[in-house]
Amino acid sequence: MFPFDTPSWDAASGAIFPGVGGSLPAICTVIGIAICIIALAVGNRAESEKYSKFK
Repeated sequence: MFPFDTPSWDAASGAIFPGVGGSLPAICTVIGIAICIIALAVGNRAESEKYSKFK
């Protein structure tokens, strides 16, 4: 039930990932890192405020 005539990768040539050699993967990585840092900072601030009110 393989969708192609031969179940092998012999006919595949060239880059499968279209972003190879470009700057988009790096830009997306930097954006992802920035989003994670912002989420950690916002969460830390919120938890710190809640802890201060609890004391």
